[in-house]
Amino acid sequence: MIKFFRHIRKSLLMENKTGKYFKYAIGEIVLVVIGILIALSINNWNEGRKARKQEIKYLKNLQADVQLELKNNDSTITFRANKAKAGAQLLDFKVLETPSNFLALEQSIQQVFTWRAFLPTNNTYNELLSSGNLNYITNDSIKNYLLELDKIYLSINNSEYHSRREYEEYLYDISVQNGDMLNMFDFQKTAEKGFFIFKDPSQISIDTLIPQYQRLLNNKTFRNGLKLSVMNSIFLKNHHFEMATHLQKLNELILDDLKKG
Repeated sequence: MIKFFRHIRKSLLMENKTGKYFKYAIGEIVLVVIGILIALSINNWNEGRKARKQEIKYLKNLQADVQLELKNNDSTITFRANKAKAGAQLLDFKVLETPSNFLALEQSIQQVFTWRAFLPTNNTYNELLSSGNLNYITNDSIKNYLLELDKIYLSINNSEYHSRREYEEYLYDISVQNGDMLNMFDFQKTAEKGFFIFKDPSQISIDTLIPQYQRLLNNKTFRNGLKLSVMNSIFLKNHHFEMATHLQKLNELILDDLKKG
């Protein structure tokens, strides 16, 4: 093809057709430019197709994370709600008289004292940040929701840190200092079997333990700790309600974007 064009140019020059030669040269340049533009367009289309393919992969991984997070979040909401109820039940204990009173008290204490930190399901988001690939997500709404979700995670973490300090100072330490703890468990069998084993009620010295627990329930610091526990549990539960709404909207945005193909 190049030889063909060169032959035409040579013929025009030999025939002394300068005007036609320049017109032809300009036409040839235009054709070359058009060819370059077409090549660039095809290359950009291929790069765009590759980028979209990678974006879809990230979006599907984000969607999987969001759906798992919604399940974990529902579980955490239930956990926090039950924790608040158990704390309120402990505050309402007036008199311990029977073994059933004691067992109910122990169960509520274990529920209040059980600590479970929230662990975000954000592996894909962290990968996007660490790899510098967040720009693969072209939907600004999705990116903004991801950034806001990260702020919610941070807020929950800060609230849990604050709550944990109060637990240790006003509940855990006070309980250790003012009586026996974890009286429902058979520690020898628990250590041997590798899972929690409860004592038979006949093995629990109710008469000795009830006065200790009665003193603990009347302890001002402990009662204030229980009140803080109830408030913190409700506060954290509401954080997770907020996150559930946010996650549902994020999931909708991702689904809509994936439908584009």
